Amino acid sequence: MKVERLSRSRPWRQEKLPLLSILLVLSLAWSQGGEAAPLRVVEDVRYHSAPGSTRVVIELDRGGDYKVGRLRQPARLYVDLLHARLPRDWGHRSVAIGDGRVRRLRIAQYQRDQVRVVLDLQGKNAYRVFTLTQPYRVVIDLSAPNGHRPDVPRRTIVIDPGHGGKDPGAIGPGGLEEKTVVLAVAKALRRLIEEAMPNTRVILTRERDVYVPLEERARIANAHQADLFVSIHVNASDSGEARGIETWYLSFAANERAKRIAARENRLAQTSLSELEIILRDLRETDRINRSALLAGMTHTALLNHLGRHYSGIVDRGVDGAPFVVLLHTAMPSILVELSFISHPQEARRLRSPSYQRALAEGIFHGLQRYLQTAVALAP
Repeated sequence: MKVERLSRSRPWRQEKLPLLSILLVLSLAWSQGGEAAPLRVVEDVRYHSAPGSTRVVIELDRGGDYKVGRLRQPARLYVDLLHARLPRDWGHRSVAIGDGRVRRLRIAQYQRDQVRVVLDLQGKNAYRVFTLTQPYRVVIDLSAPNGHRPDVPRRTIVIDPGHGGKDPGAIGPGGLEEKTVVLAVAKALRRLIEEAMPNTRVILTRERDVYVPLEERARIANAHQADLFVSIHVNASDSGEARGIETWYLSFAANERAKRIAARENRLAQTSLSELEIILRDLRETDRINRSALLAGMTHTALLNHLGRHYSGIVDRGVDGAPFVVLLHTAMPSILVELSFISHPQEARRLRSPSYQRALAEGIFHGLQRYLQTAVALAP
């Protein structure tokens, strides 16, 4: 990517092209119908402010080129998105931020095929511009000149979309499969964390529809020395009437229902339930399990509160402990979230919806944020 100040435009350099080259270009244009590729569309622009940094995220429908420039007087940083346009109903947009680094964020159609995003700056800031994928985003990070971020140290979160490949998980009305829903929620959660926590690395145990053994999922988290592990699932019931959200952490199965749920999720594991109970007798009082219980409670509460603001009939099925294999072998605070009942007609319809999937991810995200803030406050 070339960095330049666009206010100093350079004249086009004219060159003579051989006749054969001209004919080749015309031939290619004719073979492709003589139409230029459609412009990329800016789908969203958002920002996050933290004590030590500001992040601006520009989401487009596909990748492409961009240019970055900075002005000293007035203090501005701008990104030009090439071969791009704003949605037709947007027009010029402007939002005040005023967090000590960015006074205002503005976006407009700078040229017919070029969108400009401008950050009016406050004070001296270091910055970097880079891209993220799935979906494609251009990200602008601003921080103190020495690069120091005083909020929290760098950390790693592993998100585990349950099932996959030969293991579809629970199956709802119309053939909706658990493995598909939880992968979509996991990717939405990763995106939220990446955008709001610039110093956090997010790893998914699977990126696509493949089978990953339960023990391997825990090994991935341990190999990356993760700070948190979140396994995402959806629930099911033979009756079709059960509904609601429940969150689990590693512990003894306190009742028969917890044992049944753990057995269903553990069915492709190599470790048996009786072996788990023997191991758990030695582990149940450890600090990791206590922290997992705290993480489960905060995530569960945040998820319910967030969904309750947008959807009716959200049922709280509580927080409990059970011997899940995928949680047993992890070395960090770990939880398993059952996001709704895919066997319930209304909840299955919601689980199909991208907006509901995003709301689920947002609720989990708020819980993780709260836990991490509490963990930092409790650290010696």
